[in-house]
Amino acid sequence: MTYDKDIKAIFDKSCAKCHGAEHQRGKLRLDSHDAAIKGGKNAKDIVAGKSGESRLVFAVAHVGDDDRSFMPPPQEKSHVAPLTKDQIGLIRAWIDQGAK
Repeated sequence: MTYDKDIKAIFDKSCAKCHGAEHQRGKLRLDSHDAAIKGGKNAKDIVAGKSGESRLVFAVAHVGDDDRSFMPPPQEKSHVAPLTKDQIGLIRAWIDQGAK
């Protein structure tokens, strides 16, 4: 599983509007592998090999108490659909396999 083959299309469709070349909320870009691995302003959002420690997984799965970090934010669900369980599963598997 690779970013270009399996993950980029998910990020392009659901995340790039706010985390792409033109706009980077939280200084996080998901429109390229290198930028995604680098992370945003707070820390690395993807911990290769450890989806359970990756902030990105918590955000897209809407896990935790701080809904301000959920992606997409709850107030924007009418404009951007949340990722499906299958998409989240692919992202988790990609991270667990080393996020290549």
